[in-house]
Amino acid sequence: MSQSDFPDLRSLSLPSILQDCWDRLVDGAHSASHPFHCPTFSTIHENAPEMRTVVLRKVLPDEKTIIIYTDYRSPKVAQIHQNPNAAFLFYDAKSRIQLRIKTIATIHYQDNIAKQRWNESSLSSKKCYLVDTAPSSLSPFPTDGLPPNTEFATLSDESVAPGYVNFAVVTNKVVEIEWLFLHHDGHRRARFMLGGEESEQSWLIP
Repeated sequence: MSQSDFPDLRSLSLPSILQDCWDRLVDGAHSASHPFHCPTFSTIHENAPEMRTVVLRKVLPDEKTIIIYTDYRSPKVAQIHQNPNAAFLFYDAKSRIQLRIKTIATIHYQDNIAKQRWNESSLSSKKCYLVDTAPSSLSPFPTDGLPPNTEFATLSDESVAPGYVNFAVVTNKVVEIEWLFLHHDGHRRARFMLGGEESEQSWLIP
């Protein structure tokens, strides 16, 4: 694909850009093939960033909320409890759009939100929480950490049920979206402050 084949979004207004951001995020949560489906998620540990790739599970534009799942034993849970400031990085190479999103994260564990999301999850997703040892633990050999006999063909609601004790939901209240569009005839950049009762929208120098 040549540079001339990329869509030119430079004429979009600020409100249209913000709507486009939410539309892409919603699509990213719905489709595993969407470039926004697996963003980078950053938390803070001892005043330093900790980054990892996560799966985008649900986006609620009206609530300005991004939802991901995690193992409750994961280091990110303790980090969020200590400092709820978090951030996402999304990039669509085909459209040449980057989103940097700042959020306030909240952990839901063994509550109604966690239960609802668990019930809505697929068997293959629930399987991930059957890991015997906490994520990031040292291992003397390469392993996925799963117990024996957890092949997809053998999964059932009953076989994955023990994983619920390790399942947690991270809801992320969006407070800022920074949009960057790369174009060979001139980049565009905008920022949306969403933490208050009314959003603040502004152009930035790329």
